[in-house]
Amino acid sequence: MNLTQKEEQARSKICFVLDNIKTMAELEETVIELSPFVGFFKIGKETFTRLGIESIKTVQKHNANIFLDLKYHDIPNTVKGAASAATELGVYMFNVHCLGGKEMMRAAVEGAKRIAEKHSIKKPKIIGVTLLTCIDEVILKNELLIEKPLTEYVLHLAKMAQQSGLDGIVCSANDIDYLKPHFDDEFMFVTPGIKGVSTSAGADQKRVSSPSGAVKAGSSILVIGRAITNAKSRKETAYEILKDIEGAL
Repeated sequence: MNLTQKEEQARSKICFVLDNIKTMAELEETVIELSPFVGFFKIGKETFTRLGIESIKTVQKHNANIFLDLKYHDIPNTVKGAASAATELGVYMFNVHCLGGKEMMRAAVEGAKRIAEKHSIKKPKIIGVTLLTCIDEVILKNELLIEKPLTEYVLHLAKMAQQSGLDGIVCSANDIDYLKPHFDDEFMFVTPGIKGVSTSAGADQKRVSSPSGAVKAGSSILVIGRAITNAKSRKETAYEILKDIEGAL
C-alpha cells in the first residue's frame, strides 16, 4: 500500500504493542500484516519473557523500529548494564522508571552512551515512565499515599527525567497540556492509553485519549495495543487510526 507523505507522517507516530503473542511465527505474521500502517513495534515484558531476544531480531529483519518496554527499575549499576545491553540490541527506544531516581536514570544514559560510542552506533532514545495510565487520582492518593495532585506529581517526575538526560517521558496524553510548556520542543511525550476511532483501549486504562486528541495535545509517539488487537479487522482499524492522526497533523 502506497501512503501519501502525510499518511507516512501519521504512520511514524504509531507504535503497535506486540502482546499476547505465543510464537515467533505469529509475531512475524503480525509485523508483516501491520507494518504498512505502523512505524514502531513495542516489545514488552510478556513477549520478551516468552520469546526473548529473537523477538527483537525478527522485528528488525523487517526493517521496523523497536520500542523495548521493559521499564528498568533497579540499582544504578544494574540499570546501567541493562541499558548497555539494550543499546547493543539496536533498539530505537527503551524506558526506565522515573521512580528509580536521578542517579539510576543517569546511569541508564551513561550505559547507553558508552556502548553507542564504542560501536559507533546511534544511542537509543531513553524515556522515563512517570505514572502508569492505569493509575488515577484515587489510586495515587489512597494506595500510593501521594498527596500531590496527579498532574503536579507527573510534572515532578518528568523534570527529574529531563535533568537526568533522558529524551522524554511516558505519560497519559491527558497530561501533556499541563506538561508541555515546561519542556523544549525536542522533549518526547510517548503516550499509551490510546483508544481507536471505534474501539476501546481496554477496561483497565483509566486515562485514555483518542489518536487525534493525543496528537493535538503534542504526543510524539502513540502506543496502541488492544484498540487494534481486539478489532474485527486489525488492518482496517490501524488504517482508520492512521487517518485520524493524519487529520490532526
